[in-house]
Amino acid sequence: MSDQPTKNFKIAYSDETGVSTDQIDFVKQSDVGVGIEAGQYIYTMPKAFRFGPKVKTNNKVGILVMVAGLILFVGLVYVGYLMLSKKPIFSFRPVASDNNPTPISVDNQAPTTTTTTEPITEVAIDLSDPEQAYLQLRLKLDQAATLEEYLNSFIAGASQNKAYQLAEQTIGLDALSDSQKSSTLSISKSMLVPLSSADQITKDISGDRAVLTITKADTGRIAIVTMLLENDQWKFDDEHWQDAVNLSVSTTTDNLIIPSSSSSTIDLVEEFSLDADTDQDGLTDKEEIILGTKIDQADSDNDGYDDLTELRAGYNPAGSGKITNNSGLKVVKQGRWSTIVPAAWTSQLGRDESAIFRTDDGHFIQAVILTKKNGQDLADWYQEIFTGQTADVVNVGRNQLAISLDGLTYYIGRPDLNYLVSLTYNPETTKLLSYSNIFRLAADNMTLSD
Repeated sequence: MSDQPTKNFKIAYSDETGVSTDQIDFVKQSDVGVGIEAGQYIYTMPKAFRFGPKVKTNNKVGILVMVAGLILFVGLVYVGYLMLSKKPIFSFRPVASDNNPTPISVDNQAPTTTTTTEPITEVAIDLSDPEQAYLQLRLKLDQAATLEEYLNSFIAGASQNKAYQLAEQTIGLDALSDSQKSSTLSISKSMLVPLSSADQITKDISGDRAVLTITKADTGRIAIVTMLLENDQWKFDDEHWQDAVNLSVSTTTDNLIIPSSSSSTIDLVEEFSLDADTDQDGLTDKEEIILGTKIDQADSDNDGYDDLTELRAGYNPAGSGKITNNSGLKVVKQGRWSTIVPAAWTSQLGRDESAIFRTDDGHFIQAVILTKKNGQDLADWYQEIFTGQTADVVNVGRNQLAISLDGLTYYIGRPDLNYLVSLTYNPETTKLLSYSNIFRLAADNMTLSD
């Protein structure tokens, strides 16, 4: 430090006190020269580049930067996930406009929720072409989801006479339960011979009548379809299928099976013929094949009793023991009932204790549960249901069995039960009674549980 400091300080040293700020004189370097008063000089940094005093700052800015970075990172991860999963990054929904307003709740009621499905694009069908009109009808019948839809489509596409017949058959439809309607729809659809694009269709038009000939590509079966021109539109009138070999005529769409409180089947007005019976023992050749008996011999096991007699008595016509020992038969249990049917037949069991036993040649037996009063005799039930008609009722073990007038429906019940089983045989696809004895066997061996 200077021993003799001047009055005009060039700089105040840190250990010199009492110096006022107006005594400090900062001098530029360019102003220092020879002859300048001696003293202590210090060269300082320009004012613009000097550090000011430290000022305390808060951490808000840093926190905001960190949060923004975290949000950006999460966003990048989400976009990467959507790209890898091939999902759209943005999903735009149309805003309700005046033409499509959002439903508003009225009177404090919640708005009705409507499930919208994608519209189905329908191909325009030329109803002036009988082939196109028939194929359109078949498509609607195949796609029908309910029995009502099936019947309405059938009636709409049918001729006036056919529509009238169909309308008569639907009497009592409202009395059916949902399960019965579902079962009836399934049966009605199963009676339609499926068509494919490989099938050949030819048409012969003569005035207001057209005949379509359909030849199945896979089986060779032939269908003869009659269409009538009414009000400039072709309408379905009749359909018959026949085998390519024996040309036996069959009808697939003339009747519907509508079980109701008054009838378990449509009254069949056509006459049915017995199928071939080579040995004339009462069993058809097709039944002999099922039972394993001989087609050309009335007493297949040579025990002195012909095959049909043994079958009706509950014994095995192909060997010893009871009928349950026959390898061609099986016991099927469905809910509260069980019976015996051919082992080779297809069994379709419904949730409502109904069942369908189907052959491979178009026949089937249908079982449906019907209700009755507990303690009511079967004859009284039949007379009540069929408005004064009487039926022959026979006792088969513990069961009572009534036969319909056409012989194609058995009603099996017991007085102590509040239900009975309606068993119907439908030979409609061939017009031949090929399994009438098997049908009676199923009725005779019906077991009902409490």
